[in-house]
Order: sequence, then C-alpha cells, then structure tokens
Amino acid sequence: MHRLALIGLVACGSRSIDKETAAALFTEVPIDTAPGLSGLAADDVGALWTVAERDATAYRVTLDAALKPTVVAYPIEGIPAGTDLEGVAWLGKDRLAFGTEGREDGAALILLVDVRGRALVVTETIQLPEVELGLHVLANHGTEGICGSGDTLVAAIEETGTEAGKRWAPIVRLDRGKITRVHKLWLTTRTGKLSGLDCQIGADGSIKVIAIERHFEVTKLLTFTLPASGDITPTVALDLGPALDGALNLEGIAWTPAGVVAVIDNQYKTVSGPSELLVFKRDAVK
Repeated sequence: MHRLALIGLVACGSRSIDKETAAALFTEVPIDTAPGLSGLAADDVGALWTVAERDATAYRVTLDAALKPTVVAYPIEGIPAGTDLEGVAWLGKDRLAFGTEGREDGAALILLVDVRGRALVVTETIQLPEVELGLHVLANHGTEGICGSGDTLVAAIEETGTEAGKRWAPIVRLDRGKITRVHKLWLTTRTGKLSGLDCQIGADGSIKVIAIERHFEVTKLLTFTLPASGDITPTVALDLGPALDGALNLEGIAWTPAGVVAVIDNQYKTVSGPSELLVFKRDAVK
C-alpha cells in the first residue's frame, strides 16, 4: 500500500489521504528525529528548527536542492519540570524562543533560549497569565505556536473561547518580554484549534502571520496581518481538509526562502510513522 494511504488508515480508521491532490500541494520529506515533533522556524540562513515535545531535544534541519535533509540534534538544558515544548521561534543572533504547554491547568509559558555550541540553554521564562489571555487554559492547551524576531514575539494559544456563538483563540504580542497586546482570532471552524505559527516582521514594523487551524478532519492554513488593536479575522490561505482528511497532524509551520514548510507530529494516540516535513509547492499557499 502507498505510504500516504497507510498513514491515513492508521490515523483515522477508514480515512486516507487523497494522494493525487496531496502530490499537487506538497512533498513529504522524512527526517530522522525523536518522535513527537512540534513547532517549526527558519533561521537566518534558511535552516529549519523543530523540537521533540518531551525529548528535551531540538533539531536543525537543512534541505538541499533535491530536498535531501541533514539533521543536527541539539540537547536542551533547563526545561521546567512538567513542560512540553510546542512551538519554536528563531529570534536571530543565536537566540530562540519555545512555546510550551503544561500537564496541569493554567500553564502557558514561553522559554527564551541561547544557542551555545551544540546545545541550547534556557535563560528566561515568560508567564502568560490567564487573566491577560481572557480565558482559562486547560492542561495541554498552552502556547502552541510562537514566532518573532529580536525582542518582538507573537504567540498563539491552543485554548479557545466562545463569544456570541463564535469561537476564538488568543494571539499575544510581546515586546521586550512583556505582553503588549492580546487579540481574539476568530476561528473558521466549529472544532479547530491553533497548532502552529510563523511571522514576517517588515521594516515598517508590520507583522504578517501564517497559522495552522486543525482538529482531526480540520486542517487549514490561515494568514493575517497583526493589527494595532482589535480582533483578527484571518484569511484561509489553504484548506488541506479535502487532501488529508485528518490523516496527518500538522504541528508547526514556517516561511522559508523556498516557500512554506510544515512539520508533522507522528505520535498521537493511534498515529505512528516517521517524523516528516511537508514542503509545499510554491504556489500552493495563497
């Protein structure tokens, strides 16, 4: 059986990927890592960083012109106990930030990290209090996505709220380690949650964002420009639901010089398989 179809059947019983549609949208690139990858970010030279949620390891992945990967592992020192790594941002000058979630209610943290040779060291922890987020954060629903540059960060919270029958998720802006804005991002489906985030900060300070909204059969790539204030109504840049049918779990996304890349969490309940990147065709994501 074709590997794409097999993954789909394992993940969702009778569900399987539409192989023809998928082939027109992206290329699968297996990578040799610990299981349970989450978060994705491109560094200054276009290499990709991702993290294993509970393995205290980050990976720097470079792809050649033929999409052959080279993977280098970086052990992470100083992760707080009971914390899962969920998102990663490249801040420049050998600095990263990790979005995290906790195994108890109320935990939404950001870890600031230095690259020191072939290891990563946590240097600072930033709390995202529920009172500022505007909702109660359940266990395993914390800072699922993160992006930024320098002293500016944007974080996506997996927890959702409801207002006037519409679902929303918090998008948090931080400057110099402090929360400066919290926006409500109006979700586009009845079940989807945010699971990945990347952004491009312009010379004028504008911030363009790409995010993943997903929940089993729901997989959408969203784009928006972070406003000065107020709520966010995103644009659906690509609906992957018809192609994936819930068979792959996208956990991170990044803009690269070659286009959009996503990372797959291959360890969820009955899902198993190789760690993978999805490299999207240049014109697939609008």
